[in-house]
Amino acid sequence: MFQRAVALLVLLTAITLSAAVPALAETYQNNLTLTGEYISSQQLEDGAILYSSMEIEPYFANLAAIGWLKDNKTSRIPQVENWMSWYLAHLNWPDNQGIHGTVYDYTVSNGVETSTNRYDSADAYAATFLSLAEALWNTGDSGAQSFIKETLGEYDLNVIGNVITNLQQSNGLVEAMPSYPIEFLMDNSEDYRGLSDFASLAKQAWNDSSTQSRYNTHAARVKSGIQNTLYISSTKLYHPYAGSPAPKLNTFYPDAVSQLWPAVNGVVSGGEANTSYSNFKAAWPGWTTLSFDTSADPFPWCVVSYAAYLAGDKANVNKYIVTIQNKYVDANPAFPWPFYPGEGGWFMRTNAAMGNLK
Repeated sequence: MFQRAVALLVLLTAITLSAAVPALAETYQNNLTLTGEYISSQQLEDGAILYSSMEIEPYFANLAAIGWLKDNKTSRIPQVENWMSWYLAHLNWPDNQGIHGTVYDYTVSNGVETSTNRYDSADAYAATFLSLAEALWNTGDSGAQSFIKETLGEYDLNVIGNVITNLQQSNGLVEAMPSYPIEFLMDNSEDYRGLSDFASLAKQAWNDSSTQSRYNTHAARVKSGIQNTLYISSTKLYHPYAGSPAPKLNTFYPDAVSQLWPAVNGVVSGGEANTSYSNFKAAWPGWTTLSFDTSADPFPWCVVSYAAYLAGDKANVNKYIVTIQNKYVDANPAFPWPFYPGEGGWFMRTNAAMGNLK
């Protein structure tokens, strides 16, 4: 553990031990491998990916699977396909709110999976699944592409896409669900990405220009809604949800961390994305050592490191990676709670990006 965390000091003698950064590709690759193995340990025989030891939350499983595809040593494609098959097998036709294509959370006890008959949000589950489908296609693997075309199929993916479009409002934004009609910045950023990803997939997999155009139009409306309804031009901040007070950046969730979602999901890029990260970093300068960690929210929020990577703040990304290595990767046993597969997915994305590994 010590040698891996400080190996780069041989080359960078001016860096003190307390500020050691990981040793480039070797460390990033090791993190990819170990985190991929951890996520694998959380997958059940039927393909489900656990959130905790007794829960399946499809939103977090989708995030885990997207990152899982970054594994550079072991092909995770069969395991990702197993997860996606589980998701399809558990689609609601319709659910208890009248929506077709949603998936509930499940509990697991003695090997028995039981539906909770609820989900945290209808739109974000659907959006991240669509992004996963596009990520799987983009592996370029012929078997994976056949799985998407023939097993998943455009019809079911379109039903899942319609979960989002049917919840879209006149301002372009998407409500979380009929029983909770809130238009969240985080969800809508994911909705934009999911709709855009499915538009691209429809053209690539089925040469369906009509579906591509329709979903791109919906995605553009979401982006417009985010910029016109949620963005505060005077402060360059975003409302955490439509109608919310202006964000207080000393409140980590949702106010501060939600500012990163548009950049992470491609709604914005360049200067606007960098400004959002700079605002977050100014409010939470100790994020690399988990200064936001509280008993109420003890999670490592690995997505922040990916936002930092996109903003070009690689020095702080490396500091954060060392923190996660020490607290989770090199722990005994490794990856203790509150690390969970969704965090693993983001951690894999960050390490793959930093090492230019996939």
